[in-house]
Order: sequence, then structure tokens, then C-alpha cells
Amino acid sequence: MDDPILNAYLGDFSKAFDLTKVKESDAFEFFSAYCVFFRDFSEHIALDDVIVAGGLDSAIDAIGIFLNEISVTSVAQIEEIAARQKIDVDFCFVQAKTARSLSAAEIGSYIQGIKEFFGQRFMPTNESIADKRSLSDHVFNFSVRMRAKPRLHMYYCYAGSYKGDAVIEARVKAGKEELLSLNLFSSVEFHFLDANRLQQRYQEVNLRIEKEVQINEYATLPSIAGIRQAYLGVMPCKEIVKLLSNSDGKLHKALFNENVRDFLSRNPVNDEIEDTIKSTEKQGRLAALNNGVTIVARDVRIVGKNFTLGDYQIVNGCQTSHIVFMHQDKLLKDTSLPVKIIQAEDRELVNEIVRATNRQTEIKDEAFVVLSEFHKRLERFFQSVDADQSHKIVYERRKRQYADSAYTAQNIVSLTFLTNSFVSCCLENPVDANDYYGVLLSKYKDQMYIDKHSLWPYLLSASILKEVERLCVGKAKPSLWKFRFIISLLIRKGFGPLPRLDNDRDQRIYTENAIGVCRDSARFLTMVVAAEKILAEAIGVEGDTFDRMNAHQDRKFVEKVISSVVKN
Repeated sequence: MDDPILNAYLGDFSKAFDLTKVKESDAFEFFSAYCVFFRDFSEHIALDDVIVAGGLDSAIDAIGIFLNEISVTSVAQIEEIAARQKIDVDFCFVQAKTARSLSAAEIGSYIQGIKEFFGQRFMPTNESIADKRSLSDHVFNFSVRMRAKPRLHMYYCYAGSYKGDAVIEARVKAGKEELLSLNLFSSVEFHFLDANRLQQRYQEVNLRIEKEVQINEYATLPSIAGIRQAYLGVMPCKEIVKLLSNSDGKLHKALFNENVRDFLSRNPVNDEIEDTIKSTEKQGRLAALNNGVTIVARDVRIVGKNFTLGDYQIVNGCQTSHIVFMHQDKLLKDTSLPVKIIQAEDRELVNEIVRATNRQTEIKDEAFVVLSEFHKRLERFFQSVDADQSHKIVYERRKRQYADSAYTAQNIVSLTFLTNSFVSCCLENPVDANDYYGVLLSKYKDQMYIDKHSLWPYLLSASILKEVERLCVGKAKPSLWKFRFIISLLIRKGFGPLPRLDNDRDQRIYTENAIGVCRDSARFLTMVVAAEKILAEAIGVEGDTFDRMNAHQDRKFVEKVISSVVKN
């Protein structure tokens, strides 16, 4: 690419995600998907799950399907979410080009690919596209559970500068009308993300942002150990909207990464907040009726009544923030909310703030799981285990805690990753490992993250899955990615029977031996190839009528594979 600034951003991203050896155009596809999905949709997403680029990709580079803002990658996930509640559905498509100019023909091909994704299919497609089509079809089977028709979002990312060319805009307008005519969507949006907007989004995803807001009345809190400065105040809701807005004027969802409670949509508390805002008579009472918003920032500067906040998070007030933002057009000038602004040095204290300020609405216990003593021990344990930089694994218990360190995405494991790896490798249920981590925390709450457990099996499962995923970098082995949980379990079984989870001595011996193999790339690759061979042979035995595309989610098939390994 010719743009030196965008090149620098791409280089930073490629280093963080171990994509430095991947072709520039391929890395740009991942970068573009990251800027779209992590900012506008969900941080609980694996880029390899959404990238579909390659041969026969219908001019589409990435596809995300979201039910109630949860990225779904399996039929089981769709059914589980739809069974619990009414669903909101979003389909998101991304095309990424390193070119500096736009082509109406290429945009037309992109739109045609999306049209065929939902309609009559003429073009042959790769397996990744076929997988997403199958999931899409299953989503529409639950149309009766939808609050409204799905929303369709299209993003076209490129390295130039958008000028609003009339021919390009006419092609986009015609394409949107074609897609609306399918009568499948409540809304159809098309966004051009040029070099400048991609840079903005990358900054926003990583919370490298700074906003200035005005607080008319505030008081300074006394000195508190671990807190550099803290203030209580009353902030106009219009200023809160300014804090919550991203560069497109939409809700900046990454601001709520540390808030343990997702937006709950319809519930009695939220309905009351909404009724108050909608009433010009009641709206003035909002500050007295609401607990307000708690903001934690890395940097706080004050000049008069103006507060400049840098790298900030909303750690309490998710529900209020969403509803205020949703009804910003109804806000009166003087409508305000209580705010607490904290510049914290001690991240453990932030955890205490999160816990203390999030008890007023019912929250599932698993939302607080990372605040438990067991997870603090896990974090320290992962840090203490010696390894070279390429194999070192650290547990990111607190969001962005390693943002200013030398660790990259290849070194960091999240609660989601750790949960999926443990369920597959140690609890031996690789099919369930495809599910949303919140469901797994609830389902297996009596089988993992238990105080009496040794910490070694958690490191073991994370190490195995991490090494398997390293082989998939840049979609190098797309079939391996789909079967990664099964492959990881087969590899773990290759080290022999797993000792009892509460036997720390035996777990340490077992894990140190296994990790030694994981860090030997040649020996580990041999084990991966052997596991792939076992799977390929098992699929072959099933015959031509077997659904190979969804074999990784076929519980009976997977159990048969695992049991055959035990017998051997």
C-alpha cells in the first residue's frame, strides 16, 4: 500500500496478531475485519471465524452473523439463544482492497455475492461461504422468534480516500434496493471505510481515544490508596452522549468491555428509565432517580469545568448509558446524571469498583468469575511459568491489562479462550467448546475454575489450543481451524490419561512433559498431522451421505472418534 500511515497501522496489527509473514492483501483482510467487528459488533469473536476470503469467495472477505450481539458460529448456538429469548439478528459483510481507488464493477460483484448469499445461488463458493450460508438458513428458521427482520450491514474497506463519486454511489444505491427487494431485512446499510476511517476505528477499538466533556457541578473525593484522583459530579446527558459516541456518531460498544453486565434490552428497570426520559415532566428527575454512571480512565485532566478523559471505560451504568444514547433526540438541555470519574492506578481496585457498583440489577454469578481468587491465582501462575517469547502465555483476566506490554495476541489468552480450551481438552467435550463462553461458564460451573483444582491443566489446555491455532494463522489451514477443539483433545489424549484435576503433583509432571512437546514445533506438527489423519479416516468411513461440513458439531460422530482413540 502507498499510504504510509495506514501501513504503520497494518504493521502494528500484523505484529500483534502474528501476521507479519502473511501477504499484505491477506493481512489487510484481517485488519479490516478487526476494525469492523471489534468496534461495531463484539469483542468476543475470533477473526478466523469470520474470514471467508480465498478462492470462490463471491467477492466477500468476511461474514459475521450475530444474534442478540453474540457472534454465532454453530447451529447449537443459534438454537440455544433462540430458545431463551426473542432475538435481534445482524448480518455483516466485509470486503477489503489494498487499492487506493474504487471500482464500480468490483463493488457490483461484492453486492451480487451478498445477494446470492441470501437468494438464488448461481456462483460456486468455497467451504467457508457455504458454512455461513448454512448458518444463515438456520437463523431464518427462527424467524418467528425475531423481534424484527434482520439488519444487513455491508462494509467496503480500501486504502484510498472516499470522494463520493456519483457512479459509485449510484451502484451502491441500486445494490441496496436490490437487497431490500428480497424482503428479508428491516434495514440495509453500506459503508465505505477509507484509510482515514480505518485508522480512526483501529484507535477506537484499542481505546486510544480522548474526549472532552463538561461537568457543571463536581466535588473532589479525598485521597484513596490506588486511585490517583476521583470526582463525583452531575453531567448533562448530552455530554454523556458525546462520551459514548464513536467517530460515526454511533454507540461505542468497546467502552463497555469491563462492564460485567451486557445491555439487557427489555426489563422493568430499563423500561422505567426509558419512560422517565420520554416524559418531559419526569425527565428532570432523572439525576435523582438513577444511580448514574461510573467511568474509569487512564488519564484525567481538568481545566475549569472541562474534563478530558483518555482511554476510559464505563464500568457501571451500561443500562442507563444505552437508553440515554438510544433516546438522545428526546434529551432536554438540563437533563443530567450522577457520574463518578476515577483515574485508577490499582487495577484490582477497579475490580472491586466493578463488583460493588453492579449489584443493583440481577446479574448471573458467572459475570463475576474473573474477579474470584481462583482467577487471580491463574493470572499469577501463567505469568510465573518460564517460556521464551514465542511460547509464553499470559492470562488477560482484566481487559487490556497487557496493552502497554510486549505481549501480543499470540501470547494472550482471554476468559473465553481459556474456557473453550479447558472444556475441549480437559473436560473432553470439543463439541460444546464451540458454544458461547457464557453458556459454558453456566453449564460447567461445577467442573471448572474450582478452588481445589490444580492450575497446571488450565495451562496445558491453553498451550495445546494456542499451538494448534498458530498453525491456522492467516487461514493457512482453514479445515484445521474448524476442527481445532477436536484436534486439541486428540493431542492431549496422545500424552496419556489425564491425572485427577485436584492432583497438583501429577498434573505438573503431566503438563511439563506435554508442554515440552508443544514447544517443539516438529514434534507437535507430527501430532497434529496424526490427529488430522484420524479425523479424515473417520469421516471417510461415514460415507458419501455424511454431512462433512458440520462434522465438528456432530456429537455422535465426535464421540465415536474420541472413543476409537481410547480403544487404540
